[in-house]
Amino acid sequence: MYAEITMKPKVYFETYGCALNRADESVMKAILKDKGYEIVDNPKEADVIVINTCIVRYDTEVRMIKRLKDLAKLGKKLIVAGCMARALPSHVRRVVREAILLAPQSITRIHEAIEAPPATMFIEDEKSLDYVGVVVEGVKAVIAVGEGCIDECAFCIVRRARPKLKSIPIERVVKAVREAISKGAREIEITAQDLAVYGIDIYGKYALIDLLNAILELEYDFKLRIGQLNPRHLIKYLDEIIEVLKDPRVYKHVHIPLQSGSNKVLAIMNRSSTVEEFIQIVRELRSKIEGIHIATDIIVGHPGEDELSFLESVKVIAEYDIDRVHIARYSIRPFTPAASMPQIPDNVKKLRSRYIERVYQLIALSKYLEYVNSYSVAIVTERGTHSDSYIARLFNYIPVVIKTPNVLGKSLLIHIKEATFYDLRGEVIREVE
Repeated sequence: MYAEITMKPKVYFETYGCALNRADESVMKAILKDKGYEIVDNPKEADVIVINTCIVRYDTEVRMIKRLKDLAKLGKKLIVAGCMARALPSHVRRVVREAILLAPQSITRIHEAIEAPPATMFIEDEKSLDYVGVVVEGVKAVIAVGEGCIDECAFCIVRRARPKLKSIPIERVVKAVREAISKGAREIEITAQDLAVYGIDIYGKYALIDLLNAILELEYDFKLRIGQLNPRHLIKYLDEIIEVLKDPRVYKHVHIPLQSGSNKVLAIMNRSSTVEEFIQIVRELRSKIEGIHIATDIIVGHPGEDELSFLESVKVIAEYDIDRVHIARYSIRPFTPAASMPQIPDNVKKLRSRYIERVYQLIALSKYLEYVNSYSVAIVTERGTHSDSYIARLFNYIPVVIKTPNVLGKSLLIHIKEATFYDLRGEVIREVE
């Protein structure tokens, strides 16, 4: 008599939001692959759909609700993971009553969620760090080294979803990086909710430099991308991070979220940092790392932002030539202090965001035009939006769009021919060993 063979359900993943969410998806995929589940690329082919959600802004939340409704129509088992599952579970229940909720702290139980009955909730108080999943997409791997932060920004709902700083020990991260490289990764992105505070919970000190140095002790050929760093913490070990950035395997790129160019607004946001600290960091980086690419975040229309405060944000971007600016119109997030403050009218926020966006685009375009007619070596890290295009990255992470087949993971000498405010366009000259 033969034993009955039970086929495991096919699983489809859809992830929105930050690099931390992408890393969580990698953990879940790795667990399921280890347990014999098949991951599919089309929701119609799946038995189970996992949507990894983001609710950082109201428009994102609206998008998530719409997507939940669309996926529910497919009649599949639906697992809602990510920040919405923990921070706004009632919103999910109103849309998809029988969805299974999987909080960020519970992702290592993804296999249990797949087998669970409808409307089950997996909401843990602390994340299990016993498993660091490694999935290489093409030649890129995103590795989360922790979640949570130690700040309490007035506008942020993510703290409700990821309330505690929880860092992964250095030796486990290094093991995950080594595994990713063995699976073909050429680019490793180290990420966290606030990478700058990595290790405070387990080592009692800022330990990011120790982590990065441990990774760079690996004698492999790879590029390391460092995730976002809160300026109030980064400034305390700026000299050390500059030394790390000098390593040829580290992208000369930093993401330092300022949020506002006004100290008055930063105080209202409860950011515990100043514009002067941000400027000091930018000046130090520019003077010591040639060609460094600096990105920041700006929230437009936060409560307390008057015209002068807004123009101070514009001034910082323009005066210090910030390379990449992620601009977001403030939107009310439930359960946050800023939600109960006097609000700025939507039409004012719209006008301000359009203005600062245009200023940023002009600055970025003028900087990228300096690369036109130059020759640069870049590594091809991902496919482009068109079937025949690829994205290569310069030493400072600036993207270059090329149209050459079968070059993923290769280092190429590229002739830069065009520039937009967002990227460069180039022609491949030859492969570089």
